[in-house]
Amino acid sequence: MARGRKSGASLTVLPAVPGQGRPEPPEALDTLEKRIWRDVVDALPPFWLDLAGQLVLRRLVAQAAIAERREVQLRELRALDADSSEDATALATIHAATAKTVAYLLSQLRATPRSRMVSREAGPKVEQSPRGFKPWEIRSRA
Repeated sequence: MARGRKSGASLTVLPAVPGQGRPEPPEALDTLEKRIWRDVVDALPPFWLDLAGQLVLRRLVAQAAIAERREVQLRELRALDADSSEDATALATIHAATAKTVAYLLSQLRATPRSRMVSREAGPKVEQSPRGFKPWEIRSRA
């Protein structure tokens, strides 16, 4: 064990999240998917995405690209004043399911502001909880 003052290099802080910085999109993605990848990665803190997070991000990117393409189709139908047809209704239903999947995957990555917020009910309880205890050691105050 070394004695004396510690060097500046020994006091460096490593990132708490085991990511590799801001990952570049995989080459297999098309232009739209790469844009979506970069938009999501740029919205996240640096070192946020580890390899498992990148797997989720790939699924998110694929679903978001499908959703954007369906939005274009819906706008085209609306421009033709055919947005009340059965085709438009079916397309809107499929788009809604895709958009729901995108929102779910974004929340799994904690990429939305809402997914990073502490609820009003939980906030004060977190601040009032005793420090130094593990969550399962804290008894309910109810």
